[in-house]
Amino acid sequence: MISVVKEVNTIHYLDIGQGEPVVLIHGLGSLKESWENQYELSSNYRLIIPDLRGHGESEEYDNISISVFAQDILSLLASLGIEKAHFCGLSMGGLVVQEIYCQNNKIVQSMVLSNTFSYAPTCLGQLTVMKGARNLHSSTSDEYTTYTAEKCLYRKEPSLINAAKKMFLIKKTPYIASSFSAIKSNYLPILPFVRVPTLIVGGQYDEINPLFSVFQTKWFMPQAELAILGNCGHLPILEKKNEYNHLLTRFFHKYQENAL
Repeated sequence: MISVVKEVNTIHYLDIGQGEPVVLIHGLGSLKESWENQYELSSNYRLIIPDLRGHGESEEYDNISISVFAQDILSLLASLGIEKAHFCGLSMGGLVVQEIYCQNNKIVQSMVLSNTFSYAPTCLGQLTVMKGARNLHSSTSDEYTTYTAEKCLYRKEPSLINAAKKMFLIKKTPYIASSFSAIKSNYLPILPFVRVPTLIVGGQYDEINPLFSVFQTKWFMPQAELAILGNCGHLPILEKKNEYNHLLTRFFHKYQENAL
């Protein structure tokens, strides 16, 4: 059964199920409910699913950055008495997972970096974000959400587009601030020294985060496992939900504390 939404220090989150904690971190402009297709993992794990600062129901808009997102989640876990957890981040959420590892690697039991990157070339990143900001300002909220949903999917089926649109709640100010913070990220120097089990996931036809970025992360982290989902875009949590859930379940089970 899904618990009610809770709040700690303005961060709203879902706390579902029992077992070893798994923290699911959504991407840019998204919200905790985007993980609805993964709720079934709660039969074996305790799922902690936050709305990042400025996203969803977490209304605090100040100090929007990847670093602060990580601090918020670490504070949330501390308030819940959680000292060790598995982490899974999708897209920008994958950057937050890498930042959490940098800030407190002892809390990370394992991590899944899904459809994300570890470094974006500065000029290219800035141009991409500036273009996105212009499009956002010149569009209605529904127009931009539809555009984003379609771009995130490999299969442009109406039912999938409608489902993907429900995964986003785009708020202009935190969206743009989050975007600029994300493109400043560079975790490549720490990747070779990561000492926790890591699974890198990519989508074969991901237009948002092309496979180049996935392979770049893998290159700097040869010790990590890699899974590429065929005929999939940027939202495997929707487009390949069964295969994705199987990947997560198998990975987390492999690295449960009592299995180490």
